[in-house]
Amino acid sequence: MSDERRTFHESWYRVADVRPRLRSAVQTYRQHFRGRRWHVVRDPSNHRYFRLDAAAYHFVSLLDGRRSVADAWRICVELFGDAAPTQAEAINVLGQLHRGNLLQSDLPSDAASMFEHQRSDVRRRIGGVLSNLLFIRVPLFNPDALLGRWEWLGGLMFRPVTMVAWLLLMIAAGVCLLGRAGEFASGVSGVIAPENLFLLYVGFVLIKIVHEFGHAFATKHLGRRTGSGGVVPTLGVTLMVFTPMPYVDASSAWAFRSKWHRALVGAAGMYAELAVAAGAA
Repeated sequence: MSDERRTFHESWYRVADVRPRLRSAVQTYRQHFRGRRWHVVRDPSNHRYFRLDAAAYHFVSLLDGRRSVADAWRICVELFGDAAPTQAEAINVLGQLHRGNLLQSDLPSDAASMFEHQRSDVRRRIGGVLSNLLFIRVPLFNPDALLGRWEWLGGLMFRPVTMVAWLLLMIAAGVCLLGRAGEFASGVSGVIAPENLFLLYVGFVLIKIVHEFGHAFATKHLGRRTGSGGVVPTLGVTLMVFTPMPYVDASSAWAFRSKWHRALVGAAGMYAELAVAAGAA
């Protein structure tokens, strides 16, 4: 192991003899990101995702309920050498999976207390973010079934003819704005006048809804087409400095094997938003 990564950890004895395994409901997906192969571990019951590199995933895959953590780690070191997870990294992976309720094991009290200490650290960090009341998410309901019935809209978004039409609409809007540049510039200064603030906020919320549903429909469509899930379990409101804005949970796109599909989900919100803006122009 390199000097920057300590091979051993003083708390290793607490987990060395534990014999955990992943819960039977846990699903895994392979994906490539920035030239590296990753494994996404997903719990379909709570929609939590963890991304592990090849060495960390091999370590986890060796935990079958019969093999101890120490034995699994030694096998990884023999197989991966310096690329194998250190004892601290292995403890961190186990802690994340334990907190995500992805592991099945009877933990000894000292190991459980160590993981609970990690959980407390996470809660303190989260509490520090929430305490300033600048960014709070309030989930409202599960829109997945509704989105499933209208999933064809996601397919419509990415048809070649639709994308060509979108591009032509962008060009037409650009030409229109250039032709009326003076009028457009003079009108911008009055947009944030006090009498316009309410309408400006309503318009912003509506375009934000279009943006979020762009992500949602793209996730549903690409997930169904590739068989990689595509679950959208939450629609809610984000309070940003006490200003409510809609949001959807499209994190299941992390499980998509293709980086292009993940990129499409990320771009789908702006794609839909620009279509509305160009139409208004």
